[in-house]
Amino acid sequence: MAQQSIGFGLIGTGMAGETQAKEFQHVTGGEMVAVCSRNEANVREFASTYGIGRWYTDYEDLIRDPRVDVVCVLTPSGLHRDMAVAAAEAGKHVLIEKPLEINLRRADDIIRACKQYGSKLGVVFQMRFGSVARETKKALAVGALGKIFLAEVIDKGSRTPAYYESALWRGTKELEGGGCLLTQSIHPIDLIQYLVGPVSSVFGHVATFRHAIEIEDTATALFKFQNGAMGTIASTTSIKPAMKSRLELHGEKGTIVVNAQYDKFLVWDVEDYPAPEPVESSFDFYDIDDPWAFPQTRHRVQLQDMVDAIREDRDPILSGEEARKSLAITMAIYESSKQGKEVSLLAPEFAPPAF
Repeated sequence: MAQQSIGFGLIGTGMAGETQAKEFQHVTGGEMVAVCSRNEANVREFASTYGIGRWYTDYEDLIRDPRVDVVCVLTPSGLHRDMAVAAAEAGKHVLIEKPLEINLRRADDIIRACKQYGSKLGVVFQMRFGSVARETKKALAVGALGKIFLAEVIDKGSRTPAYYESALWRGTKELEGGGCLLTQSIHPIDLIQYLVGPVSSVFGHVATFRHAIEIEDTATALFKFQNGAMGTIASTTSIKPAMKSRLELHGEKGTIVVNAQYDKFLVWDVEDYPAPEPVESSFDFYDIDDPWAFPQTRHRVQLQDMVDAIREDRDPILSGEEARKSLAITMAIYESSKQGKEVSLLAPEFAPPAF
């Protein structure tokens, strides 16, 4: 007898909701069975557009739907905890759009609830599922660069005032939680700690230079990694024009520079380890400031991983504990900027608890 498809229910019909609905057609063994938005007209249209059988205006009704096995929390970040915990308590699995939450206390509540009720917890970091992340990790795992001593993140994006005005929650401390670091640059922060290893301390500065918002639009930080490497990050939504992001890794045996956003290898100069894919010799560093235009196909890989994790009774590749690492680094940068001093990731307020 064929297994019943795993039912996914979306809470949220914004950019993340549309991306998942579009990409789900490429997923095997799962089905988008329900969707929820507070706006009835919007959710009706969304359900019709994507062929979703049931729609709700109250997320608790979606969670109670017996056909929903996985609740996808695709709402403003500051709403993630209550929805995810409610889903776990109802025995549902949970997939959350990054970041996990707006602070570690709320994130830990989600992880704890999912563990308590036996729910799989995944967090969307689609750049982990591209060829840049996969092939670079593979090279580093066999020591292709030798000892890495410098790792840099350059993520100088741009957002218009209209972007922050497009939704009431954008730019707010309560619901977005943080700006360029937490909403945009948490992707390369996740990648740099995944590739190089755990971060031991940070010294950061954040500021708001261009936009009339409650959160930062410009940030810089120095990293120290547990393996002795040093690192830096520059993050913005303030500059004009937007520039495509880069991760730069420098080790004893050479240099790797990549753009994970568009999955491009820019420099691969490594002793005795050829580039896994052609290097982009004519890469244009100018970028667009439209978040809708970024590649979205890697979401289907992560959605498939969520289906497979449930079938195989394992954690998703990007679990709650894994997503917590980039959130802890980001929170430590905020705290460092506030205190004006270096902050250790080993301090009790940042170290993961025993769940």
